[in-house]
Amino acid sequence: MNNIPAHQRVRHPAAWNSRGVTLVEVLIAVIVLSVGLLGIAGLQVVTTKYKMGSGVRSAIAVLYSDFTDRVRLNPTMAGPNWLTGQTSPDIGSSDIDSSKYTYQATWAVQQGVQDNQLVSTACDASSTCSPSQRADYDMLTWRKRVRENLPQGAVFIAGNRSTGIDVTMMWMDKENTDKTARTDDRTSATQVSLVTSANCSTNNTETGLAQQTCCPPAASVPAGVRCARFSFMP
Repeated sequence: MNNIPAHQRVRHPAAWNSRGVTLVEVLIAVIVLSVGLLGIAGLQVVTTKYKMGSGVRSAIAVLYSDFTDRVRLNPTMAGPNWLTGQTSPDIGSSDIDSSKYTYQATWAVQQGVQDNQLVSTACDASSTCSPSQRADYDMLTWRKRVRENLPQGAVFIAGNRSTGIDVTMMWMDKENTDKTARTDDRTSATQVSLVTSANCSTNNTETGLAQQTCCPPAASVPAGVRCARFSFMP
C-alpha cells in the first residue's frame, strides 16, 4: 500500500512527455481541419458564382424563345412583309424601324422605369385586343419578365421582319471585373474595377463571340453590364 502523500509523489518524466506530444498532435489536427474547412468554403463560393452565371444563361435562353414566339404569333406588327414590302397601317411613322416589336431606350432610362409601368390589361383573358394592342402588351409583359429574371435586366431591340430582328439582353454582373488588378498585397492602391463591355460596331463587323456579347452603343451601358445578342427572322 502506498502511504506517500499525494503532494510528495514524483511523476515519471515520460508522463509529462506523453502529455506534451498529445497536445501537439491535437493542435496539428485542428490546423489541418481548419485549412480543409477554408478550402471547402472557398470551393462553395466559386461554385455559387458559376451557378449564378449558369442560371442567368438559362434564363436568357427562355426569355429569347418567349420573345421570338410572341413576334411570330403577331408578324404583321413586326414590320413590312419581306415578300411584298407591305406594312400594316397600324404601324405609324413613330414606330422605330417600322415595327412595334422594337425598344431602344438607354440602360439608365430602363432602370428608372417602375414595375407598375410594365403592366397592361389590354389583352388579358377577359378582353379582346387588336394586333397593335397585342404588340404593346407583348412588349410590356416581356420587358417585365426580363427585369424579373435577370439582375437589373434590360433589353435593346432593333430591326424588323424584313431585315431581321436583333435582340440584346443586358444585365449587371458584379463579377465582370478586371481580373488583373491586385488587391491582396495590402499595399497596392489598385482596386478591382468593373469592366465596360465592348460596343457593337455600326456596320456589324464583329464575328463569333464578339458579335454575341457586344452591347449596342445607343444603350449606353455602364461598367459591369454584360450583353447577350441574338438575331432572327420572324
